[in-house]
Amino acid sequence: MFASTMTSPFASWLGTNYCPTDEEVPQICALLVDPSSRLKQLDDEIADLQKAIDKLAEKRAGLAAFVDAHKALLSPIRRLPLDVIEEIFVACLPTHRNCVMSASEAPVLLGRICSSWRAISLTTTRLWTRIHVVCPAPPADFALNDAKVAQRLGVLETWLGRSGQWPLSISIYGRSPYFLKALLPFVSRLQHIQFMTTPSSFEPLSHITEADVPLLKTVAVTRLPPHREGWEHFAMFRGPRISGFTASAVDFATGDLPLRWHQLTILKMEGYRGDVPSQKVLKLLSGCPELRICKLFASHSNGAPNSPVELKFLHTLQLAPMIGGAALTILLDRLTLPELRNLSLAAQITDQQNLPGYLTRWTKLEGLEIGENSFSTSSWVACIRNLPETMRRLVLVDTSLAGSSLETALTVLAPQHGTPLACPALEELCISNTSALSDAALLRFITGRMVAVSHPTLRHVEVKFQRSMEVGILPDIQPFINGGLRVSLTYLSPRRLPSSPWQGLLDGPR
Repeated sequence: MFASTMTSPFASWLGTNYCPTDEEVPQICALLVDPSSRLKQLDDEIADLQKAIDKLAEKRAGLAAFVDAHKALLSPIRRLPLDVIEEIFVACLPTHRNCVMSASEAPVLLGRICSSWRAISLTTTRLWTRIHVVCPAPPADFALNDAKVAQRLGVLETWLGRSGQWPLSISIYGRSPYFLKALLPFVSRLQHIQFMTTPSSFEPLSHITEADVPLLKTVAVTRLPPHREGWEHFAMFRGPRISGFTASAVDFATGDLPLRWHQLTILKMEGYRGDVPSQKVLKLLSGCPELRICKLFASHSNGAPNSPVELKFLHTLQLAPMIGGAALTILLDRLTLPELRNLSLAAQITDQQNLPGYLTRWTKLEGLEIGENSFSTSSWVACIRNLPETMRRLVLVDTSLAGSSLETALTVLAPQHGTPLACPALEELCISNTSALSDAALLRFITGRMVAVSHPTLRHVEVKFQRSMEVGILPDIQPFINGGLRVSLTYLSPRRLPSSPWQGLLDGPR
């Protein structure tokens, strides 16, 4: 108020770069005497009021602490039944892997919240049934390594000791035999075991028999010994309930492993050493009639083809990238798969003209994934037209297509006059690493499936382009997105060349 009632003969110069004359300087100083005095009075009043506010804030903080502490007693989490809290704790565990020895995630983290939760977590045996063990790598200081191994062994034994009598899931990374020895008292409860280690580390398990592992269901081995060397250490693999086996870096003398092949429902061969003829693969599969999920590889074909192999229950088949040429053709020719629903062809398909014929045999196929392949337009059209009406998910990975082959394929999937709709039940289309598909062609496909079909089934479209955006199509398909269609489009950002006014100078900023 005081400032608003004041007038100044220098008002027109305020806020400018005007420099007062020698005669004007005393006038300005005289003009500021009363306002400066009033300003000091206001500062003193504000300080007094601030002291009063600080006292009130201190009283409020004490009262708030009293109220909050008592409200905490009424927190709903405190009144949850013990069994409900235990179920919540179990739901906090990772589902795609075993738990790690870290305080940054459950179950260890749950014991760091409060003493009550710590007591609950330590006595909830189900929290401690899964563990991933990392064997410390030997450092230069071996005494330090021994201390680290001893500490981690203690944690492992304590962890498993808390698991009660529940079945165990364990994965081990590294090659220290001490950790395998620590498992010996618990092998009767092993249900899932994964060895991310070298064959030389298996010796502590050499005396385990099939009778010692009555609960063991799945076994995963990163690397097997070559041929039959050291396979006497695998007697435990004949466990009476083993139904899943995964191995990496194997050769197909693996068929001689002491597994109950006839009862396997899951078989995954993740990699190979040496030559793996498709004939050996088929021979192995002929001894696995119960398979439901299978991942295979073969390096080549030799000799006469095997007799046909029928896998009555197999619903998911993945043919790894190592397969190619005649090996792939023989596998597809000789396998009879009446229940096949999901097929992944990561292999290089050289015999493209026969692929449509294979697709007509799998009348229940719902998901198809095709890896890095160069298909002609006619091959694409033939494949899509031969897909069964049950097809729901189509995934094209690293597709290298000449010209407009991929656009033609999408045109076939869109409604056409006088032609039955291809894949009428299609719900999901995923294409990755493509530069051949235009934004306009993708828009025509989505619009066609969502508008021209009386009951559209399309639910998800995901495309990862190896180019920058041509036309933004999201505004055109926004009504479909609002209606529930999930669309994910990823483009490469335009490359920007570095430009700096210091370029070429040694003292420029980095």
